[in-house]
Formats: sequence, C-alpha cells, structure tokens
Amino acid sequence: MTVVANSVRDLWFLNTWVTIRVPGEAGQDNISILEHRAPYGDSPPLHIHHSEDEIFHVLEGEFYFRIGSEEHRLSAGDILLAPRGIPHQYLIESAGGGRWLTITTPGDFERFVRLTGRP
Repeated sequence: MTVVANSVRDLWFLNTWVTIRVPGEAGQDNISILEHRAPYGDSPPLHIHHSEDEIFHVLEGEFYFRIGSEEHRLSAGDILLAPRGIPHQYLIESAGGGRWLTITTPGDFERFVRLTGRP
C-alpha cells in the first residue's frame, strides 16, 4: 500500500491535534507514524504502553519527558524512545506549543487514537 496525502486522517485526541501520517495497515510491520500538535502545558497522564515501544521525534517546541525514573529535555530534532512497559509522560514547555511525531509498532496506539479521537 502506498500512502498518499489524501489518505491521512486528522483527529482531536485529548488536547492534541493528531494527523495519521502512516497508518499501521500500510505495511507488513504495522508501523504507524502520527504527527501531533498541542499547546503549551499539554501533558497526558503518566501511562504505559504494554505492547509497543514509542519513539518521539520532536519537530517544534521544547518538551520535558519522564520515562520511568529518567527525566529528559528535548527540542526540535531530538528523538527519544519510551520502551514498552515503562511509565512515561511529557509536558510541552514552549510558549508556542509543540509538534512531534510518534512512531509505534504494531500500531496499538494508533488504533486507540482512532477509537477515542474525534474529527
């Protein structure tokens, strides 16, 4: 399956505008790539992905991440891995908000976003 611009889907997920750039069904590995945009102060609750690692690639803004007992500060161009089974969360610290990609496989997070997001 080739992914083209008109096949992406935009959804509100919590306080985040999410664009599904590469859906899990596009490839054999079920890898999904989601682009997120959120305002200053956005922070999901501490949570765990039980079946997949989550890669964060910051495109714009400044972020504070907590992954397990580790703390990280990221900005544009930085990449961070949140391993499956480890509690994690982020906080957007830049006044202009943040934009980032999440990359997961087998795409369970994407399915969750599709089920709970709204157009």
